[in-house]
Parts: sequence; C-alpha cells; structure tokens
Amino acid sequence: MSAAAPPGIHLTHHAARGILPGGATRVVLVHGAMDRGRSFTRMVKLLADQGFECVTYDRRGYESSHLDAPFSKARPPSITDHANDLAQVIGDQPSIVFGHSFGGTIALLTAAAGSCAGMSALVTFESPLPWMDFWSRSGAYAMQPGEIGEVAAEDFAQSFMERMIGEHRWARLPSHTREMRRAEGPVLAEEMASASHLDPPPDLGAIRVPLIAARGEHAPSRHVMAVEHLAATVPGCETVIVPETNHGVHLKNPSAGAALVQLAWRRLRDSELGATG
Repeated sequence: MSAAAPPGIHLTHHAARGILPGGATRVVLVHGAMDRGRSFTRMVKLLADQGFECVTYDRRGYESSHLDAPFSKARPPSITDHANDLAQVIGDQPSIVFGHSFGGTIALLTAAAGSCAGMSALVTFESPLPWMDFWSRSGAYAMQPGEIGEVAAEDFAQSFMERMIGEHRWARLPSHTREMRRAEGPVLAEEMASASHLDPPPDLGAIRVPLIAARGEHAPSRHVMAVEHLAATVPGCETVIVPETNHGVHLKNPSAGAALVQLAWRRLRDSELGATG
C-alpha cells in the first residue's frame, strides 16, 4: 500500500531519480516542532538522486495540514495522535523513517507500539525524550496537556521561533507568516506537554526495527544523554555522531542527513543478504 494521507494531512511524494541495488526504497521524513515537510527539500534531492523514493508531509496542524475534526485549536493533537498519523502515512510499504528532532520522538512512539508493519528502519537526529528524568521540563514540557490557553500558546510559539531563528529574523518575516506561525502555538504546546506526561511512557526496549540514533558532535548534554539512553535501551541501536552540523542537520548539512539514511539502507541490505546467503 502506498503512503496514504490521513484526513487533513498534506503529503508529498518525491520520485526516485537514481537507481539503488535491489530497487527503489521508500523514505518517510518526519519534521520537528514548528517545522514543515518542505524543510527536507535539500535532503530529498540528494536521496532521490541516489534512488530513494521520498515522502514528506506537514504534521497535523502545521502549514498545509489542517486540524480537521475531532481536532481544533481547543483540542490540538497529542504526541500519540501524531504517532498514529505517522503509522497511517507509512502504511504497510517497507520504509526507512527519518525523524528530525521531535519528528524522531514521534517515530520512536510509532516504532515502540509495534503496530506499523511498514517501518523497516528508523533514523533519529537529536530527538527529545521528554518523559525521561534527565530531560529538563521547562516551557510547555512542564505544563499539563490542555493547560495552556490559545493566546498564551501563540505567545509561546513566537518565543520558540525567536529562539530558533533570532528576534531580528522573526521581525523581518511578513506579517501573515508571523500570524500563521503564532496560530500553530496550540499544536506546539500540546505535543510538547503530552510528550512529557506519557502514562505509561513508551517501552523503547520493545522496538524491533534497526535504529540509528544520531546527534551533532556539539549537541547539548540532554541530547547526548538521549542518544546514550537509546543505545542502552533499544536492542541493536547504533549511534552516530555527526561533525560540522547543528540541530538543523537537514538544513545546515543535508548530505550528512542523507548519509544517515544511506547507512540505515546498508544495514537493511546487509541483513537481507545475510539472511539469504
């Protein structure tokens, strides 16, 4: 079954241009908080040239994906809802999943649930584990789900963006862009709050797909601990430290992001050849 967009989700298919041994392999890319599917444009170009079919999508409530019923600004999706969306996007077609930041957190939940037949391997890059004691619970992570009001959530989204891109760059954005980003505040706040209050927390030890957990060489300590925790908890997890990048690897160093997907593909290929050899 091909990737299918759940109701309200804007999904984009990118055809492979190169040729991979054994045929094309699909990659589903999952963006982080306050991001968009199109932020993977440079990674997708590299992967498509190498023979990967790629699927990108705006997560529910971001850019072109709408808060269709039962969701709304008053009832934004939780991290579990995002994980369910991802499972539907993947379907049962074998797919390598690349999750950047919070997108990787969502993918870890999907993998731990064990209900997505199509996920064949997972790559995460600096993905938060907000339910863990070592992850500092500030901002929306410290709030109970549903606790923050719409106006406060919009202010929170603005402060989040100002930290990510800088106050001066934020101020130079067109007014309609700033309004759209602020309107995504309830989605941002709810996904963060729900992630830090998962009860029970996900059983990461139940993940049975190959996992590559990556971070930048100068990643903050909590990301270092998150990668170490995944390595110690998920059977067979492989860790990669990426030089010359920051948190936005898909933007700053897309070739490094593509190389992580290639590594996952090689691990799958070696496993398949070993099973038939």
